Amino acid sequence: MKNLLKTGAFLLLLVAGRSQAQDADNSKLASVDIHTNAVCDMCQTTIQTEMLYVKGVQAVNVDLAANVIHVDYKANRTDPDKLREAVAKLGYMADNLMPDAEARKALPDCCQKEGCGMPGMHKEEAAPATAPAPTTEAPEEPLAPTAPAAPAEPVEPQP
Repeated sequence: MKNLLKTGAFLLLLVAGRSQAQDADNSKLASVDIHTNAVCDMCQTTIQTEMLYVKGVQAVNVDLAANVIHVDYKANRTDPDKLREAVAKLGYMADNLMPDAEARKALPDCCQKEGCGMPGMHKEEAAPATAPAPTTEAPEEPLAPTAPAAPAEPVEPQP
């Protein structure tokens, strides 16, 4: 009986050791920077959330100022081309890969506006400042608080 327990414990340790060695091979991380046209916080949230579901992706960071998606991934599970395709399937540019038209229509309303994530548009054009139209009328003066009107003639009390 003791030999059976010793053999079982040995096999258990052997299997556990092999699986850890295999995990060490799988953990070879690589990273890629993908240039994109995402310009708003909604774009950033969508990309960072959805890319984590892509096989092999470990971390995603979207730098809106530089228009770059930085992806850390397991090199034996995916490659940069598959990651670019995944970004395009979300509805965004990925380097030279055009966004999927159907996915683009499914993006939040703010990301479908002209300039927000649209190919060929710049950030300055993405959100133009809207100033009120100039008017030729003079602005109205604010009303000053008025005091209660005093009676014109004094009134004598009646007995």
